[in-house]
Amino acid sequence: MSPFLHTPLMRTAAITLALLTGFALSGCEKKPVATAAPIKVTVAKPVAQEVRSYEIFDGVISPLLTVNLEARVPGYLSKIAFEDGAFVKKDQLLFVIEQDQYIQQVNLTQAIYNEAKIELARQRALLKDNATSQASVDKALSAFLQSDANLKLAQLNLTYTEVKAPFDGLMGRHLIDVGNYLGSSPSGVKLATIQKINPIYVYFYINERDLLKYQKRYVNEENRKSLVNTLPVYVQLQGEKGYPHKGTLDFAANLLSTSTGSLQLRADIPNDKLELLPGLYGKVLAEYGEKRQAVLIPGRAVQTDQQGDYIFVMDDNKKVERRAVKLGHRFDSLVEIVQGLKDSETFVLNGFINVSSGQTVNPETTTVAPLPAR
Repeated sequence: MSPFLHTPLMRTAAITLALLTGFALSGCEKKPVATAAPIKVTVAKPVAQEVRSYEIFDGVISPLLTVNLEARVPGYLSKIAFEDGAFVKKDQLLFVIEQDQYIQQVNLTQAIYNEAKIELARQRALLKDNATSQASVDKALSAFLQSDANLKLAQLNLTYTEVKAPFDGLMGRHLIDVGNYLGSSPSGVKLATIQKINPIYVYFYINERDLLKYQKRYVNEENRKSLVNTLPVYVQLQGEKGYPHKGTLDFAANLLSTSTGSLQLRADIPNDKLELLPGLYGKVLAEYGEKRQAVLIPGRAVQTDQQGDYIFVMDDNKKVERRAVKLGHRFDSLVEIVQGLKDSETFVLNGFINVSSGQTVNPETTTVAPLPAR
């Protein structure tokens, strides 16, 4: 043994060298490499459904008809037979104007009519016996015709003392109280307003840019006129889900408004439950184009970068790949995939932020709800 090892310094150095050598040898042993677990994602198959393109507009509900109920004969208002704001039926009595003088006028003219009728018959009998002249017969005939006209006029004025509903409709408030005198006026005295609200109109507008785009893609001379009274329209009021009120486009203005640069459109909507009231605002969904079979996925599954729109698609080996797609029309939360995805393929719906093309994933399958039927 070397004499140097007997010194404390040398013994310490030898021990340190031995320890370092042991650590180095132990570090050379191979350790197992930890493998990352596949990323959890949610996958689904697209919805294959027949669709039709549409646009959404702001609309205003308006009555089908608005009529001012007016007094056509003078007199005191004696009765109001409806509640303000009530829904009334056709021919329902609404107002009564004092009738006594008009009843007596009918009685008077009826008596004159009866007398003229008898006199005409007497003059004609006398003429057969050459006991009177033709002039007397003609005079009696004229008196009869005048009395007949006066009777009919009196009867007509009597009917005017009762104001009835011209159609089923919604009444406004009465404008004249019982006891007020309704004077004679060429234009009549306004008593109330009634509105026909079943069916009911919804008015909406399309701007010039969208109108030109729509006409270029979908309208030609053959089907331009056929769209009116055939194009389906749906209405949604505030707070409603979907578009539950279905109607048909029945009017399109022939000129754009110079002040707004838009074209007025109107749809006729059935309103049996009287849910649509004049003055309400709503969303109007108007369909256009031909029906087609479409591949639909939730819009949130589509990502966009400088290369364009894309999604992640999973194969049978649970590997995902980036797939460029071409988008079509949007339908609520779903978007149409025109190119890049088949309805038989599986796409990544959630969790795609942490995946990359070629990576194996741990999928959880879900389903995508189709568009509700209209």
